Amino acid sequence: MIKSIKFKISLLLCIGFMVMSCTEAIDFDQADDIILTPALEASLVYFDEPASRFVDNGSTILSIQDFISVAFFNDEFVVDNVEKAEFVFETQNTINRTFELQVDFLDQAGNLQHSLTVREDAAPDNTDTVTTYTEVFEGNSLSALKRTVTIVFTMRLLPGAPLDEDTVGRIQYKSYAVFYINLNK
Repeated sequence: MIKSIKFKISLLLCIGFMVMSCTEAIDFDQADDIILTPALEASLVYFDEPASRFVDNGSTILSIQDFISVAFFNDEFVVDNVEKAEFVFETQNTINRTFELQVDFLDQAGNLQHSLTVREDAAPDNTDTVTTYTEVFEGNSLSALKRTVTIVFTMRLLPGAPLDEDTVGRIQYKSYAVFYINLNK
């Protein structure tokens, strides 16, 4: 019984201290000062192919092309709130052949809005060569990105030693985009 009375008194004292300690008025207008600027990261393309992939009927394939549709860049939310974008490309090569990755950004009519090229050196000893390239979109280039509906990736092997089915090595590239958003407009 004494324990029960002590518990009730302790509980009342704790509640009393909490009520008396929160006497300052809460200013809800401070919520207007909050600035939300999240960054969103999204994977774009991943490519990992052995050297033999670049050989067809004994002949070297000099270029490979692929594309992705990205119509969401001209979505109203993106147009109104994305303030900056960064596209990061990492290429790796273990083939004794230099290559270029060209990335073209096309609008609805197929017109070129922006283009970039990443070059990866040959790997003479079949050791990994790695290149990281970042393209920043701000101002006019960001406006061009927001008009983009298709991104075309073209990988070209540059002149060098011929490839065959037994050529050792691989080419890999991966890319992702980081979008910087301002939700306080």
